[in-house]
Amino acid sequence: MKKTIHIELIRKLRKGSHEAFNTCYDIYADRLYGFILVHTKSPSVAEDIVQETFLKLWSSKEKLTEEGDFKSMLFTIAGNLIIDAFRKQINKPEFEDYIKYFDNEIVADNSSEEIIYYDEFLEKLTLSKRLLTEGQRHIFELSRESGLSNKEIASKLGITEQTVKNHLSAALKTLRTELSKYNYLFTFII
Repeated sequence: MKKTIHIELIRKLRKGSHEAFNTCYDIYADRLYGFILVHTKSPSVAEDIVQETFLKLWSSKEKLTEEGDFKSMLFTIAGNLIIDAFRKQINKPEFEDYIKYFDNEIVADNSSEEIIYYDEFLEKLTLSKRLLTEGQRHIFELSRESGLSNKEIASKLGITEQTVKNHLSAALKTLRTELSKYNYLFTFII
């Protein structure tokens, strides 16, 4: 699309033109959807993010400038929303079951791409576990990797269940924060 047409669209959008907004949507919605789908692997998430991208565009229409690349701006908004979606996914309680998920689903499926993701995930997890205290790491491994309950861990280590919960909670918080840097490893979980 020619630069002059973009400039005219931006001018009309700033003035609140629904027609200009619809034109932008018609031009970019499918491209954004494809971009988002590649990263999220979820049609429903991709649809939601496309809609949210255009909502953000509309709500900030007065701030649009004629300088810069309109397409890049839209894709940047979408990219940030993808990252937000991954962060929300990682912070869900289900994240605590990721080891079991990977062990039961990914390796059993034997898909080479998923095994590569699994191997990379395990590598990042190992690196991330180095940030934990010795007690946190040991309790995390007993809980998530050995499958022991909090009560069993407390009995085995001679500590209270509350201490186990505290260490496990701190470990999971640290791991979530650290692993959120590697969102691409969770694209197939959504």
